[in-house]
Amino acid sequence: MEVRMALNPLQQLFSKVGAGDVPGALEVIDDATVFEPQGPESLPIYGRFVGKAGVERLLGTLVEQFETEQFEIRKWAEADDTVFAYGYMQHRVRKTGRTFKSEFAVVARIEGNVIRHYRIFEDTAAAVEAFA
Repeated sequence: MEVRMALNPLQQLFSKVGAGDVPGALEVIDDATVFEPQGPESLPIYGRFVGKAGVERLLGTLVEQFETEQFEIRKWAEADDTVFAYGYMQHRVRKTGRTFKSEFAVVARIEGNVIRHYRIFEDTAAAVEAFA
């Protein structure tokens, strides 16, 4: 018999974003949350985004820049206050029409059922190429 656990905040975030529910996604974001997508800050999808307003700005940028073709989580792991996700994504860059494909890893620190810190690591060279 499979036992289902409640979705952790990172799973909730991905689920809500995938459904286009940005207000719902922001419910698992703390006011002091720091999102740090790792990559060259010359691309609008990378940098440091602080608080709900920063995360909302990042999510808006992602919608503006990408048409998501595939996004899947392949593995989850949890340890203490940290959730890890490994997956694959494929986006079409709206401005160039080029495809950005990458495996990725996310590390999120959770406190009190909200995300306090988030980092995603992906193929940034592929992102630069897709935006060029």
